[in-house]
Amino acid sequence: MTNERKKEWGGIILQPGCSNSCVFCGFQKDVPLAKIKSQVINSYKNLIDFKKQGIKNIIISGNDPLEYEDITQMIEHIKKSGFKFIQIETNGMRLSNKHFLDRFIKSGINELEIPLYGSNSKVHDSVTQTPGSFVHTLKGIKGVLKKAPDIKIRISSLILQQNKNNLSDLMDLVKSKLSIESLNFSTPCVLNYYCRYYYIPFKDLGPYVKKAYDYALKMNYKVSFTEIPYCIFGYIDRARIDNTCLPPNLGKHSQPPKILKTSIKDLPSYRLKRKIKMCKNCKASPFCDGFFINDIDRLFGTGDLKLLSK
Repeated sequence: MTNERKKEWGGIILQPGCSNSCVFCGFQKDVPLAKIKSQVINSYKNLIDFKKQGIKNIIISGNDPLEYEDITQMIEHIKKSGFKFIQIETNGMRLSNKHFLDRFIKSGINELEIPLYGSNSKVHDSVTQTPGSFVHTLKGIKGVLKKAPDIKIRISSLILQQNKNNLSDLMDLVKSKLSIESLNFSTPCVLNYYCRYYYIPFKDLGPYVKKAYDYALKMNYKVSFTEIPYCIFGYIDRARIDNTCLPPNLGKHSQPPKILKTSIKDLPSYRLKRKIKMCKNCKASPFCDGFFINDIDRLFGTGDLKLLSK
């Protein structure tokens, strides 16, 4: 792991619920108010600590932070406290509400990271398991682009069984129709064997990421790939591929729960990686964190994966 690098981001975790029911997620929709209140209190405590530590950048994540009723007030408070840059990860659906969008734009947010899982409703909604989610997310994205072009939008997508053959079309949508300059592909963390209906094991992932990578080069588009080892691609391109893990500083008040804690601060157990025997002689080894332990050790193995010879 590369966790020893200096962390420039402080992480705020808000889990008020989510309008989607994504195949890889399973977050509850109706979160008790007491639990939300506890999350908010811990967030404000961490902000005080981050300020003392000299952290300037804040990333707000969770199931969908925009579903926290007072999210605009929190963003305003963060900005008034002297933090320079705020990014928020959201499914973007609430941005389709004109009245909320107007308030949100004025809050001081700098950047949004919004997932699109497909180029159309059929694919995207098969991942979110929420009819209409593609339409609402796209409406929200277009609303921000039109009303607040200074707010940067980053599009992300997990590569899944449901969308593995739609990645090129998704790139066309994001670049050509939305004119968004960057797109990130990644893979979900894996918890158990029953994830196979949506999860593509590393040993089977190669054909889909290679096709997406080649298409990005062909269209000269800035696509990045994270959390995927270089050997899956069969080559090294450190400008586009990054398999290192550096979660934000979650502060002492929002660490992973005891059941998910690891020896690495801020990192839950389902995100743990390790290098296997073949990694020792791989030329990517010095800058690659290896494989998710749950995938390679506990469930699926290496298959026909080959190291990148030195």
